Amino acid sequence: MKTTVLGLGVVLVAAGLIGVAVYADHDEDEKVEELMEKTHEGKRSPYRQLRTQAEAPAPSWQVVERTLPGFEAMSKALQESKNADIKGSADGYVDAVKEIAAATKQKDAKLLRAGFQALSQSCGDCHFKGGVGGELDD
Repeated sequence: MKTTVLGLGVVLVAAGLIGVAVYADHDEDEKVEELMEKTHEGKRSPYRQLRTQAEAPAPSWQVVERTLPGFEAMSKALQESKNADIKGSADGYVDAVKEIAAATKQKDAKLLRAGFQALSQSCGDCHFKGGVGGELDD
């Protein structure tokens, strides 16, 4: 009986440590998750506003400029993530945001559209094509 209780205790401690490790990893990505939602979801999100401007015949550069801080914060959070999978999947997103910023500075609608296309592609690559997002539920 002592062996069984001791064995059960070891299993419970091990399970608890695994749970703490998983929870700690989740906490490290809380900022990424929060910014992901804030930047990409909803009718008034920077992503939706940028998409509208990228699809417009003549983008409103003032609106595009207002969206940039959200994307830049998201880029920074992805690059600084303690989760190696997230950090390793950030390059496409970061490069696309740089392209969008350059397009905005130059007021180049064609470059803006290309940057937005690259941004959209980076989202799909991560969330649906084997990136870290393959583990996400959306």
